[in-house]
Amino acid sequence: MDIISQIRTAASNALKEKFQFDLAPADIAVNETKPEFEGDYTVVLFSFVKQLKKSPDALGNELGRALLAANPGLFSGFNVIKGFLNLTVADSRWIDFLRTEYANPAFGRQPSNGKK
Repeated sequence: MDIISQIRTAASNALKEKFQFDLAPADIAVNETKPEFEGDYTVVLFSFVKQLKKSPDALGNELGRALLAANPGLFSGFNVIKGFLNLTVADSRWIDFLRTEYANPAFGRQPSNGKK
């Protein structure tokens, strides 16, 4: 499972557990964090702020704390900027990824489609 899918699943589980709000992982927008902000990936909170009746900052802080508590091996920190939850992926997660993929001789190769 790729990192974005893991973040979506973790966020979906946290929303369900903390707020009793059932949202499919595919419905959670996750982007790479812009270089001028701290973090690796960003969860966009605007799509479910109204349903939860919380301010984007309050929701971001509560969700960020829940994600850190439930996934210490995946996240090492977070910050909230105007409705965007910026997550920092734990160094141990990147190290595990590198160790696993270093041994994979097919890493990064796409299946042949007959074109150059």
